[in-house]
Amino acid sequence: SKGVETQLVLRKKPQKVVDATAHALHREFRVLKALELHNSASDPSKAIPVPKVYTYCKDTSILGSEFYIMEFVAGRIFSDPSMPGMTKTERSAAYQDILRVLSNLHSVNHHTINLATFGKEGRYVERNIQRLMAVSAKQSKTVPFPEIDDIAKQLSKTAPFCPNHISLLHGDFKVDNVVFSVSEPKVIAILDWELSTIGDPLCDLANLSIMYYLPRDTGVGIAGLVGIDLISKGILSQQELLQSYVERNAVVTLLQLKDWFGFYLAFLFFKYCVIVQGVAQRAKAGVASSAVANKVANLLP
Repeated sequence: SKGVETQLVLRKKPQKVVDATAHALHREFRVLKALELHNSASDPSKAIPVPKVYTYCKDTSILGSEFYIMEFVAGRIFSDPSMPGMTKTERSAAYQDILRVLSNLHSVNHHTINLATFGKEGRYVERNIQRLMAVSAKQSKTVPFPEIDDIAKQLSKTAPFCPNHISLLHGDFKVDNVVFSVSEPKVIAILDWELSTIGDPLCDLANLSIMYYLPRDTGVGIAGLVGIDLISKGILSQQELLQSYVERNAVVTLLQLKDWFGFYLAFLFFKYCVIVQGVAQRAKAGVASSAVANKVANLLP
């Protein structure tokens, strides 16, 4: 209405991409629209907080690449999972709310919100290991990394026997993709859905848990919790995080996590190794020449 300003965000795909399937904004727009539908028909306690999306444009003649318009959500984003500025009590509540939202996401019936064809059901980890192996094989022609192949072969032997749960997957669920209220430790939005698909929910949980294995300063804009006194900060330990998730999830059991969580962590680290190898390949070819890209490339042994 007249006199009322609305802040919007334009999400635009880069004009030049190495992989045509990267930056899948059309999928991000689709899942955000679907979650709006879910939220409108669900109990508020089961809602998935997401920005409202307005329109998607695939006409590249307008801005040079496809884009969509979404709501701007005013809040706090923490690139540091120790959440500076929060009190001990607030951090504990913040992590519990993260797990509440994640569990709610994994309980969404994707068949009822126009996402029945959003991805293949079953064998998610197994299929992705094969896909990542193929990607790494191409990258290895210019950036050899024989250890990746060894890890992939070991994971491939075990993957057919993993729990293989099926749910809507965020695909990159971590603290810095969550927006908190400016006044309380409450999740008000989840961002960056371009990797969302139908997959194994334990991959989202493992992705969130990677922070427990990363140093405070990686040098590439990603912070971890290694060396942090979790108890004094009010941050859940990994065991407490897993326990809290299981208490909210009707399908996953603590016994399954005890037996299989190491496998899911290994799969996620394997995935990130392939990503780092790709950055190193592009840096070597001069395609990714930023200082951060070079730092990421140097992470390879």
